[in-house]
Amino acid sequence: MRDIPTDLLRTFVTVVDANGFTRASEILRLTQPAVSLQIRRLQEFLGTTLLERKKGSLTITESGQTCLIYARRILADHDKMMHRLTPHRTGGRLRIGFPSDFADHYLPGPLLALCDDSVETSHLEVVTDLSVGLLRALRDGHLDIALALSRGILPDHSVASWGEPIMWVRAPSRHTFKTNPVPIVAYPEGCFYRGAMLEHLENSNREGDVIYTAPSLGGIVAAVMAGFGVSAMARRIAPPDLQEAIEMPKLPNVTAGVYLGARSTGRRTSQIAARLAETLRLGV
Repeated sequence: MRDIPTDLLRTFVTVVDANGFTRASEILRLTQPAVSLQIRRLQEFLGTTLLERKKGSLTITESGQTCLIYARRILADHDKMMHRLTPHRTGGRLRIGFPSDFADHYLPGPLLALCDDSVETSHLEVVTDLSVGLLRALRDGHLDIALALSRGILPDHSVASWGEPIMWVRAPSRHTFKTNPVPIVAYPEGCFYRGAMLEHLENSNREGDVIYTAPSLGGIVAAVMAGFGVSAMARRIAPPDLQEAIEMPKLPNVTAGVYLGARSTGRRTSQIAARLAETLRLGV
């Protein structure tokens, strides 16, 4: 029985997560022919087809699904072993940015996982900000990785993206907000939720009045629970104490994405970004 090189497994997982060879080659810092060759070698090792192209899109076969499960386990154990047994580089710094609401909801979970798996970084710097600020920091080289929200136009250097449903929320004690203008609790100017609320109220011939601004998810929740007004947030991070305000005009999805900094280099940073994207996309 031949042993499968871990780099072939890592390439396969990256191709699946990136939904294609082109993006995977950018993440892995390899040429596209090199990525294709590694996938062919892995299929030859296993004697089965893992990926197929159907109607121009890449699909994973049943064998590929099985391989993906084991590959993730093998790579996770491999990386943890390397982290425990390999001397760490000193002075390294990995700078990661999160929108405030996602940071409040998901940290420290994914962050601790990254700390445990990271080989090349001895120090993590975490920054929370509005998405516009995070994307600016990425472009200016002040962040290595960031989760950011956008209105459907993907910035450069995206590792993965997905649609993030957002919803109106209100306190259970407030049945409806029939006043005009509608009192709104929001993040500071520049927040996509804030812009979406005002825009869709205007499209419904209503007005919105931002009467309470808070920089964190905790502040937004407290103000809404106190009855100051309605707000909007990603559906999956909405606390169960709040109630969906179904009487308000429907809000569109925003696009969530994990991005690499324009000046970020290194295969390890790209791999961490890919794993972070997987964790956040699945809501683990």
